[in-house]
Amino acid sequence: MRKVLLLPLLAGLAGCGGFYSVRVPYRLPTGPSAASYRPALTALYMVLIPPEEAADSNPGLAGLLGKTGPDMDLPALARATAADLEAPSVKVCAWNVEKGSAAAGSFAPRFGPSGLLELSLSRPSLSLEKEERSVTVTEKGKSRQVKSKVRVYTASFSAGVRLLSWPDRKPLDGWSDSVKVSEERMDDALEPEDWYSGVEGRLFAELAGKVAARYSGRTVFRSRPLFAEKKDKLSEKALSLARSGDWSGAAAIWRERAATAGWRDYLGLAVAAELSGDLPAAREYYGRAKAASAGDKAAPGVRWGEIYGDLDYASSRPPERACDGSWFGVKTALLPFSDETSSVDGPPLVRQLLYDRLREAGYDLVPLESTDEVLRGRGFSDGGQLTAARPEQIAGWLGAGRLIYCDISDYGEVMAGVYDRRMVAGTARIWEKGSGELSFSESVIKISAQKSLLGGLASQLAKGLAERVRNKPLGPEAGLFARQLSSALPARSGR
Repeated sequence: MRKVLLLPLLAGLAGCGGFYSVRVPYRLPTGPSAASYRPALTALYMVLIPPEEAADSNPGLAGLLGKTGPDMDLPALARATAADLEAPSVKVCAWNVEKGSAAAGSFAPRFGPSGLLELSLSRPSLSLEKEERSVTVTEKGKSRQVKSKVRVYTASFSAGVRLLSWPDRKPLDGWSDSVKVSEERMDDALEPEDWYSGVEGRLFAELAGKVAARYSGRTVFRSRPLFAEKKDKLSEKALSLARSGDWSGAAAIWRERAATAGWRDYLGLAVAAELSGDLPAAREYYGRAKAASAGDKAAPGVRWGEIYGDLDYASSRPPERACDGSWFGVKTALLPFSDETSSVDGPPLVRQLLYDRLREAGYDLVPLESTDEVLRGRGFSDGGQLTAARPEQIAGWLGAGRLIYCDISDYGEVMAGVYDRRMVAGTARIWEKGSGELSFSESVIKISAQKSLLGGLASQLAKGLAERVRNKPLGPEAGLFARQLSSALPARSGR
């Protein structure tokens, strides 16, 4: 786990007479046996495993019946989780989204991590219920019940979390939890999936917070006692100074008295050192206080075991493990797409969107204009022509160590009145010098059903016309396709 982080020098004092309780803030993990897997957290590779796709054998039926659920913005969840985990001795090197748990972590070896963190997600569950509410209204001294109908939206999903050591993939921790958000609305303008897009961030923040609390820790306040000697004005003055926040003044008195006055002054010095973050001094003073407190009836109230446990955890630090960031140092060229469709503007749109996504993920990219200019100079004006050249040749022309090919196999819309099917599909292939090739495919299918034939057809035509005017046919689907394709590759944490 992580080194416990002492927060700024703030302490709450409460009590009366010659005793006060000081609240010392620590950040401690909530996971069981957290100390045993601290080394695995120093350089994590994180993998998100999305919900299983709807059966491809009948995507139309699944879409029309509303069984597929909303699309999750998994990169947003990854970024939120990585940001919340970030802390001393806890670092997320990179992350990616992988389909199928059997292959989870296929990119991890490139980063030399200390551990692998897997998040397996269920598909969001949405519900919309109509409920009746009664409100008491008072007018002219008379009360009456007014009934109104509200729409209750609810969204939830669950996550299974596993922490494994690397490279042996030994399971270190495993748990599951769910997150949920509900909202009451008086209007009926939003469909459940549209409402979900506005609250997804709240669900992600809740899950990210739970993951971070288990591994990076959450703030816990420990009570540390301070005592004043009865009828001892100097001892009472030190306690009063500490209570007002003047710890240096209080420590000066305790230090002057400690050798002769007793364990209460050593205890005060220990708490002052603990609050300032000087843990070696705190340990030394607590040891002196405990040794000198034998026989004092107030001493058993001091939680010595908890104190030493906190100090041990805060002082210990696992061996640091640096992330190997060379993956993002490879000059990468996103080549012109090969196109099996009749769409003219679609594939170039996807290519630009994918380029933007990869740049945000931390890749060192050859500008698209430079790539196209160099390839045209070699006689290649279309992605489908690139098979005539060896990857080593293309990489040499572009000064790149990695090439990304993409073939768009489907890009279009089928409009049939109440039925509207919009689809973007394709396959990406990655070539890297000395590492061979890797390929994977993605598809985005959006199917909607309208209530009326004429209204549905008019709506579809208007939407299609607006997208063509902007040269962005199937813009939402193209964006989702680029997001899914890019998230299958590693992304740098913290960007």
